[in-house]
Amino acid sequence: MSSAAVRRRTLWHRAWGSCAALLGITTTLLAGVVLLGVVPELIDEERAFAAASVCPASAGASEDCLRDVTATVVSTVVKDEPKHEEFSLRLRGSREVSDEIDMGADGPLLKDLRPGDVVTVTLWRDYRVAVAKDGRSQETADTPVGEPQFATAVGSVLSAAGAFTAYAGGRVVVRARRYGERGLPRLLVVHGKAAFGAMLCALPALIVGDLAGVPLQLALWLALLPALWWYVRRRELRGGGRHAAPALQDR
Repeated sequence: MSSAAVRRRTLWHRAWGSCAALLGITTTLLAGVVLLGVVPELIDEERAFAAASVCPASAGASEDCLRDVTATVVSTVVKDEPKHEEFSLRLRGSREVSDEIDMGADGPLLKDLRPGDVVTVTLWRDYRVAVAKDGRSQETADTPVGEPQFATAVGSVLSAAGAFTAYAGGRVVVRARRYGERGLPRLLVVHGKAAFGAMLCALPALIVGDLAGVPLQLALWLALLPALWWYVRRRELRGGGRHAAPALQDR
């Protein structure tokens, strides 16, 4: 390869590597904000909701107690198809309930509601947590329950993506001349596979989090990472035969 081609490739590697490193650092910082800032606030909100009681009849409406307001059904949407599910309820009433509510499922109440029906909506802070009519009640999907676990999964995915992007970009910048001469090493691809696997591991951890809480969710996700790296490395070694070991080393 000519020296001019090497210079062009070196400059290109430095350019995209710098952008990738900057993007990775930004993503990692965002992950820290989610995991260390947003998640604790959502956990506190979920606990406050679980401890909330019905507002006393003699007291004014309080944001931290469960209060009921009446509303009129405008329309309902019940779609339970393989590729599309939608269970929503549109109401007319006070400002707090005059909007569409995600009901989460078609029953036990939503499927029997008709336009013009008068219902009772249970509110907590800015959430519409339940809808009732004639002694029948249905919880909505508009509650803080499960939000800490979802935010933790998002933070985990951002952590894996940010760490790999920052690592890959920084490594390319530092070794731009070498990679300009010899090409990018297989090692970056292997690490990319491991990072993608780490993002996928957030899904089973999320399932555990829904059952056992955020601490066990994070513990499981972190515990899966070494096993994932062992699997990716072993698969690479087995797939590449005698050439795999050198490919796993930076050149």
